[in-house]
Amino acid sequence: MSTPLVQQFPSLASYPPSFLKDLLSSPELTEAFLFSLPEVQDLAAEVEKLGKENEEIAKRNLEIRDELLALRDATAQSYAHAEHLKRRWADIEKAQSQLYQRNRPSFLHLRLRHSLTDQDDLSERIASAFIEGRSANSSGPSVPGSRVDSPAPHFGGAGPGAGSSNADGYSTPTTTATNDRSQTKAIDDFIQEFKAARKTYHKRAIWAERWSRGEVAWRDD
Repeated sequence: MSTPLVQQFPSLASYPPSFLKDLLSSPELTEAFLFSLPEVQDLAAEVEKLGKENEEIAKRNLEIRDELLALRDATAQSYAHAEHLKRRWADIEKAQSQLYQRNRPSFLHLRLRHSLTDQDDLSERIASAFIEGRSANSSGPSVPGSRVDSPAPHFGGAGPGAGSSNADGYSTPTTTATNDRSQTKAIDDFIQEFKAARKTYHKRAIWAERWSRGEVAWRDD
């Protein structure tokens, strides 16, 4: 006969049912008999083994208690640092996204076209300022030309060839030469500045044209 008790303790199958019924009538005999069964003895040995292992683990934990507490504190600090880095990474990622928006190819192309227009306006302002400056100088009161065929009169304390104008208001050769050098320098400065501005303009114009034709490629790295 197979019963749940026999299924749990197979060694009971060797005993007659009458013996088991008599055994169950006394709790003390039942307990003593059960502890004599091989299955119960194996289970008790396993429990005892686990108890000893738990004691060893508890003893080991007590030995490394200080180390574990220090490790716990270090773990808490590491976690706090990781959370700080996580928040910082969110800020960096946001800044990176904004930076990418300002430096994406389409935006850079737009900036190039705008800078091309600004550079053209700059060169026009340089030329206009030079022309207006010359017009302002030429629109002033006319000064009679120098009288090269007549020596300039000398006044007290003035050495030979000195002075900027004589008593009649005529320019001396020294003044004329100085004015010529100033005008020549102004023209040279204008030419250099204007050439530099137009050179930058044409460079940007070339890149803008190549970009519009699809000849400019951007790498993702």
